[in-house]
Amino acid sequence: MDFKAAIPILGFESCKEVRLEEIDGEFYRLVDKNGAATPTFTLVTPALLRNDYIFDLPQSVAQKLKAESPEDLMVLNIMIIDTPIENSHVNFLAPLLFNKKSGLMGQIVLDSQKYPNFSLADPLNKYIERESAS
Repeated sequence: MDFKAAIPILGFESCKEVRLEEIDGEFYRLVDKNGAATPTFTLVTPALLRNDYIFDLPQSVAQKLKAESPEDLMVLNIMIIDTPIENSHVNFLAPLLFNKKSGLMGQIVLDSQKYPNFSLADPLNKYIERESAS
């Protein structure tokens, strides 16, 4: 599905239109629709890794994305892939939000003081080990 960036992706402000491609329901690929020099991002559904990923959505963000309710938004996180996969990292502090109804998307940065358990580069192996121990 194609989206317009109503709130830019940090560091990639020139990326105005993106295509979100589902890989398998939990993982997605985000590409610059205009083929600019923007890298392809691998995104992950946060619920796959943690059940405590809840944050307050600022009203200004909801307005920019034309979200009438939180259910309008799909939340995904950028994943930095490494080899082996267990050495990958997930950015929980700056989620990407997608409104499939409006076709708008954006990235927000959460307050690290308010959300101390979310980080910019949370190690994936932290969650794999937790699942293995259960």
